[in-house]
Amino acid sequence: MKIRSILIAIFATLFLWNCDNVKDWSDPTDSIPPGIVTNINVTNIHGGAIITYSLPSDDDLLAVKAVYTYSENGNKREIFSSANNNIIKLEGYPDTGEYTVFLYVLDKSKNESSPVEVKIKPLLPPVEQIKQSLNINPTFGGIYTLWENLQQDEISLTMYTKDDDGEYQFYDAYYSKTLVGKTTFRGLTDKPQEFRFQIRDKWGNLSQPLDTILTPLFEEEIVGRNQSGYIWQRWGYTDKTCLYRGDLAGNNTTAKRGFEQVHDGDTWNNSEWWHSNDNKLNDFVDWPEPNAYILPYYFTIDMTKKASYSRLRYWMRSRSPIFSANTFISLEVWATNSPKPLDQIGDGSKEQNLMYWTDWKELGGTGEWRNDWMKLADYDLVLPSGGTDPNFLTNEDHEFIKVGFEVELDPQYANTPFRYIRFVIRKNREANYHTQLSELKFWGSYQD
Repeated sequence: MKIRSILIAIFATLFLWNCDNVKDWSDPTDSIPPGIVTNINVTNIHGGAIITYSLPSDDDLLAVKAVYTYSENGNKREIFSSANNNIIKLEGYPDTGEYTVFLYVLDKSKNESSPVEVKIKPLLPPVEQIKQSLNINPTFGGIYTLWENLQQDEISLTMYTKDDDGEYQFYDAYYSKTLVGKTTFRGLTDKPQEFRFQIRDKWGNLSQPLDTILTPLFEEEIVGRNQSGYIWQRWGYTDKTCLYRGDLAGNNTTAKRGFEQVHDGDTWNNSEWWHSNDNKLNDFVDWPEPNAYILPYYFTIDMTKKASYSRLRYWMRSRSPIFSANTFISLEVWATNSPKPLDQIGDGSKEQNLMYWTDWKELGGTGEWRNDWMKLADYDLVLPSGGTDPNFLTNEDHEFIKVGFEVELDPQYANTPFRYIRFVIRKNREANYHTQLSELKFWGSYQD
């Protein structure tokens, strides 16, 4: 014990001695201000400017500070750039006037250099630039807007409608920073109305109002059957020309599994639904492997009369557990009025047609048909919880599934009537090659 006490005393003495002799690693300080920035170059941008410069040769530089205002008597603002950089970007200016910016060099002793005065002259503010690109059109039950945001600034687009006293009132706002922005304001009646649109950025700048009078379009269900019978038809299924186009070649032969079940009005059913056959290469060509399943699979509907479309909704089979039945979860929707005749594709052979009508690399598919059709939707199904396992879904997921999966169709075609609708199924809920669809509905308006 005595030896242990002696050792402890020795180590304690050494420790205290070392503490008294710890090296000071901090940077030395002084009161000498650093030099100024030189070789200044200004590039004016929309709503601001980019300033580049050369730093002084001081070895204790910390940063460069820009001091600026947005108006003659406005509050001073500061922005900093590390001494590892030679660039400062200023944003948020409300107009194209000339502004003064002061640049200071800071060192690690908190000294500031003398200011260097820089003149900038911002280009048109982004809110006005975006307003110039803003395209506004009526769509079903609302107004469709499209714009370009070339600098990808954070902006909001606000729509106002007039109240009974003729005053503009806030209706809704949409927030975005994407290069190409688009949104639809819905819930409006199909009568002429006055609208005002205004764009705001994160600095509080507002564009000049854009006022217009538009009439939202009337929306109704595009029905698949009526008292006279079925209206929609699987295009090419009866005459088997679907075999030339790569469209699903058959139905499950069990009763109540035909395509007519998708428009029987029963949206949530476990006994009657459309159940297609698996999509196999050897259904279309003499393929050596009998079970060569293939994606994407396709099916095309002849609506038999023209209509313009706003949205669609589809329901899967109601098998237990919920969401365990198969249906598509990644798809495209296309439309046309004049599909290319089979005999006008290459030499008119099945092989040439399958190359044109499919993406199947096994057959040299090019998907060239897309050049002759209009794309209405590109959709990936995501449940509210983000879940995929039927055994681990939330109550919100269950309700979302029961009311069907809604796909909004491109509003730019809101006034364009189409007769033929083609589905491209890229992925199913399970890794298989058929579909189980309880119901399919479309909305839009008929075009006489």
